[in-house]
Amino acid sequence: MIGYNLRRGTLLTCIAFAVVFSACEKSPAESVPEAGEISGTITFTGDAPSAGSIFISIQTDWPPRGAPYASGSSFNYEFNEVAFGTYGAISISWEDPNDPNPATKDHVLGAYGGSAQSGFMDATSVTLTEENHELKNADFSADFKLAGPS
Repeated sequence: MIGYNLRRGTLLTCIAFAVVFSACEKSPAESVPEAGEISGTITFTGDAPSAGSIFISIQTDWPPRGAPYASGSSFNYEFNEVAFGTYGAISISWEDPNDPNPATKDHVLGAYGGSAQSGFMDATSVTLTEENHELKNADFSADFKLAGPS
């Protein structure tokens, strides 16, 4: 009889712990994001160069000082799993295949919130946090005329 009560007490204690600990878990709707997402559409004007690559990128610094945080190559773009932080710009550029100089071969065609008149120095910075982890409709224009001769 003591053995039965001990097992029954142990079982009830285990059930009580399970109920308490399961009540403390976050539901999927309350989960905290681990990274951000940025998406939008780029509208092009002008004629595309006959050669070279087009890159869409998130720049940690603006004006750029090194490689971009991430890059892609589509008209409707989306960056997933973007680390939380502030980014100087989202930009699109053309890489001239005939220019071997890394300092001059990339030509900025457009930047989110920026204007060609300012050389895109007025690009809008983007901040992603746990509370503000999505930036949708980050649309901007790009002008192939800024690519220069191809």
